Amino acid sequence: MARILVVDDDLNLLQMVRLMLERVGHEVETTNKGAEGIARAAQMKPDLAIIDIMMPDLDGYNVVRRMRADPATARIPILVLTARSQEMDKQTAMRAGANAFLSKPVTAQQLTERVNSVLEMGVDYHVHTGLLTEPMDLENAHQPIGAEPLSQQPDTHDNGTPLRNVLAVTSLRGGSGGTTLAVNLGMVLARQGQRVALVDLSATGGQIGLHLRLPTPQHWGALLGMEHLPDADHVLALLTVHTPSQVAVLGAPPAPTIERLSAYIVRGMLRTLSAHFDTTLVDISTLDEASAAALQMAAIVLLAVTDDLASVQTAQQTIGVLPSLGIERERIGIALSHVHPTPDIPLSAMQRALKRPLVAEIPYHAEQGAAIRRGVPLVVAEPGGPYEQALRKVQQALARVG
Repeated sequence: MARILVVDDDLNLLQMVRLMLERVGHEVETTNKGAEGIARAAQMKPDLAIIDIMMPDLDGYNVVRRMRADPATARIPILVLTARSQEMDKQTAMRAGANAFLSKPVTAQQLTERVNSVLEMGVDYHVHTGLLTEPMDLENAHQPIGAEPLSQQPDTHDNGTPLRNVLAVTSLRGGSGGTTLAVNLGMVLARQGQRVALVDLSATGGQIGLHLRLPTPQHWGALLGMEHLPDADHVLALLTVHTPSQVAVLGAPPAPTIERLSAYIVRGMLRTLSAHFDTTLVDISTLDEASAAALQMAAIVLLAVTDDLASVQTAQQTIGVLPSLGIERERIGIALSHVHPTPDIPLSAMQRALKRPLVAEIPYHAEQGAAIRRGVPLVVAEPGGPYEQALRKVQQALARVG
């Protein structure tokens, strides 16, 4: 486990934090003076320093600044743990060079989770109450060092072999914009004259119908329990056409279902759609046998990620799991969703964490929720706007594998 230095003038808190951390296996050293904390950090080179703000000899802000200015301690991750919880306090700590900020009182679980997060991310990532914040490196924003380009995949009909015109859009964490991305990308491709199929593989009640105001789209529930591959006519008969765009939708059952499609049926279904449409987009929100089969069949797996720590960690875990399913890292791209003008996670930090190319930056739009409620995708409501322009980068990625 990690070696951790705790600096706080409250002796009772020092003892409490020590016990919390030692209980989960960390080696902990403590001091109740800021200046001594700097010296101890330079001497022991801890894996993490936890520092209080309000100390009589030298406040925590100055401890952090001096540690960052000294080459001997500049690379030590720092978590600020303090009773001061105002936004100004947090911002001051982050500007001083802290990696994370946590307000007292704190439970053992909260402390352990935040410590683990900072240890995992390291000093290159600045975490502000769970959010990464670091100056943005725009020069290399779209191609991180060591990241391979999305590769062209062969188009064969062997089990699990990718089909070049199938794209999986996935986010295994709700709220990361996967469905919104899939729906709007489908609209953009259809506007370019492509024949587009949009498949909702959700097992918890599909959302694509809501996004497109399709109250009762037909769904893949009719294929449940099938032992033999359905013929093409059977699959195509299950599609509901979104009239304004002519995108063909294969919805998910409206209510959550325990029963799932077999991998065999999913592969056959996607081969049929691949043969009849220019592009087939598959929206995936869970990882099971059916979705794993769809991911294996996709030429590109596009991960929708937002600029918060939980989303990045979920994406990291997903990227770690996909190779075990036979999905090469070269087939995985990142779409950053809901990008604010000043994102909590800078693009450079996200790319170093995920080590995959950034296919697109999908900007935050204040009307996104309203667009879903109206059933009118943003690219339809505002054709040619920033949202559509961002999605064209995904279209360019598709062209590379087409």
